[in-house]
Amino acid sequence: MSARKFALGFLDTAVKVVFVILVIMLISKYSKVAYDYGYHIFNQVPVSSGTGRTVSVTIKSGDSASDIADKLAEVGLITDKTLFKLQERFSDYHGLETPGTYELSTAMTPEEMLQIMAAGSIETAESGSEAASTETAPETNVAGEESSGG
Repeated sequence: MSARKFALGFLDTAVKVVFVILVIMLISKYSKVAYDYGYHIFNQVPVSSGTGRTVSVTIKSGDSASDIADKLAEVGLITDKTLFKLQERFSDYHGLETPGTYELSTAMTPEEMLQIMAAGSIETAESGSEAASTETAPETNVAGEESSGG
């Protein structure tokens, strides 16, 4: 009977050790994946260096970041669609992509591509805010005093 208890105790310990090792391996693997994604979200690199290859990409009205990522990956402008979606999500251009046909290069970073695709919506927003600011803000001189309009 004691040999049986010893064998079951040993088996129980072995299963626990294997479980802990598996958990450590999974944490190690996925922490590396998370680090790589985090690093590449903010340290963007183009697909190719130098002048690259220019490609036309058409963005339609209603295209999501996922649709845009699919189109860019199809023509070889990005290598990782999931990474591009994360880069778009954390960029200043999130949701600002405008429909149109764009000439993009493999030498551009995803941020540069997003900047080009969002240029129309940014210009519209800036011109609207400039019009609002000129209507409401009085002119001031360097000293911060209101000028007399002359």
